[in-house]
This record gives sequence, structure tokens and C-alpha cells, in this order.
Amino acid sequence: MGHSAHDVGGPRPDHAPMDGRGVLHLIEDDLSESWIEDWAGVGVAAIEDYLEKHLAFLDFLEDAAAS
Repeated sequence: MGHSAHDVGGPRPDHAPMDGRGVLHLIEDDLSESWIEDWAGVGVAAIEDYLEKHLAFLDFLEDAAAS
């Protein structure tokens, strides 16, 4: 299959980072005995970070309403 007439870029590597942070995903990580705990830990940390930011925003709104 060829490129679109609108495609101005060159060939793209097929080994781009999997997680968007510049870290390649290694199959060895999936095969480790602690992979599910590691996966869950990353998810819980992301949720905690989100909730912390949400709480800070709610505090900001309360302060702004009180002023």
C-alpha cells in the first residue's frame, strides 16, 4: 500500500515508545512474577496524581468563591 498524496513525511520507525514517556516496553517486564503488581502500582499512582490535582482545583474554587 502506498503513501497518500498528502503524506509529506518520510518513513516512520515501527519501534516507537509504547507508553508515551520515551520508554520502550520490554517483553521481559510482562514475564516477571511481579508484572501485575507493577502494572497496578502505575495505575494507582496515576489515579492518585489525578485526584490530587482535582482536589487542588476544588480548593482553588472554594478560595475564589470565598473572596
